[in-house]
Amino acid sequence: MNNKKNFITAIILQFVTIISGLILPRLILSTFNSEINGLVSSITQFLSFISLAEGGLGAVVLAELYKPIEFKDDKKIKQILTECQNYFSKLTIIFIIYTIVLSIVYPLICKSQFSFSFVSSLVIILSFSTLIKYLFSITYKLYLQASQKIYIVNICSTVITLLNLIVIFIIIKFTPSIHIIKIVADLLFIIQPIIFKKIVEKKYHVKLCLKKSNKKILKDRWSGFAQNLAHYVNMNTDICVVTLLVGIKDVSIYSIYMLPIAALRNLISLISNIYQSVLGKYYAKDDIDILKSNFIKLQNINWVVSLILYGTCFLLIDDFVKIYTIGINDANYYQPLFSGIMILATLLYSILEPQKFLILSVGKFKDIKKIYIVEAILNIVISIVLSIKFGLIGTALGTLIAVIYRFAYFILYLRKNIINIEIKNYVYPLLMTIFVIIINIYFHYNYILNINNFYEFIIYGFLMFIVEAILVIICFRKYILRSLKAKKDA
Repeated sequence: MNNKKNFITAIILQFVTIISGLILPRLILSTFNSEINGLVSSITQFLSFISLAEGGLGAVVLAELYKPIEFKDDKKIKQILTECQNYFSKLTIIFIIYTIVLSIVYPLICKSQFSFSFVSSLVIILSFSTLIKYLFSITYKLYLQASQKIYIVNICSTVITLLNLIVIFIIIKFTPSIHIIKIVADLLFIIQPIIFKKIVEKKYHVKLCLKKSNKKILKDRWSGFAQNLAHYVNMNTDICVVTLLVGIKDVSIYSIYMLPIAALRNLISLISNIYQSVLGKYYAKDDIDILKSNFIKLQNINWVVSLILYGTCFLLIDDFVKIYTIGINDANYYQPLFSGIMILATLLYSILEPQKFLILSVGKFKDIKKIYIVEAILNIVISIVLSIKFGLIGTALGTLIAVIYRFAYFILYLRKNIINIEIKNYVYPLLMTIFVIIINIYFHYNYILNINNFYEFIIYGFLMFIVEAILVIICFRKYILRSLKAKKDA
């Protein structure tokens, strides 16, 4: 029952998040300009550097919680959550220091026309939501996720997102100020941790004992650091590199193109994330056959859905950006090669989500530490080198090459570990994926849709989705049947 609630609320949250994510940047672009939009995106990414200090602890905490929750070991649960909260409380001090330094340094290094005080104050305001997350919210959220009650978080986040959207509409109408907009967003964000704390303590009777700490209970936190590092690099390096080496307007271009791409990535990740606790549960009970059956089902559904969604996105994204930026003439928002490379990189990243969540759910952090470190280095170095000459396209290539490396490593790892999936099982879906990509490229560059408004975009988008779904299902029919057979045998 909880899995059904988790799935439905996750879909609703993602839908609301996508709508909000499309409306707010457009409001900022039309009310202010590309530089403001790029500045907000850039500062947000620089502030997210602090997530590296989290050291992947969230993933470690989840892996440690599955077994005591399954066997109702309340003492162990409290020990894990207490040590988690103590760690994040210390992290808050580091973040405050980092924010102060960034508020001084960032205005000096970014290429913008705004004054030092304007940029510096915006850095401080944007830091509040991250501060609230680490100090008050994350520990309770992790408990709800591990106990398969993430629907509580989803419902709360959905309401806050809608309230934020409504309030920002009102602010822009009466007092258009980017600083006020972000202050209001921070104030609304405070509501979430208050709700999480009350629910966990009152309904599930879990209270933290912050004076009692067992540092050995999360012994794998530093092994989780490599995983967190690679995730951060893949999600955030591009904007940081563009900020320093290309320019704030190009950050705006990057962020607009990433609106639909990131929305799809988050949707797929959110759905896969729901089943992380399910995989962890079966591994904790040593039900490897059921674990393998559930993983194969998740992997196959995820692969087919990812290809359909990103294939549709590839066919429509340039027209989307053209319509979205109508009337915005202070930057060149037509970047088809950049969008194609980023969609391919994100497609491969999303296909890997079940593998990532399987590894996280069983706590195999040490085994894959090397892959994450190498991936991070590849992404940073290649993005920096290529962006100097090729700009946005160079950063996209860096991301793509790093993700290809991770893709190959994960397949090889699962060949001999956890559930032992043979490499030959990936040959057919990979060949079909390449075939579908080639068909999409041929269609995209030989049949121009010429969409001129959002009404036409919705109509063409629906038609393209249907065609893409038919194409992928036909190509993957043997793969889908094999998946059903594997489930039956298990």
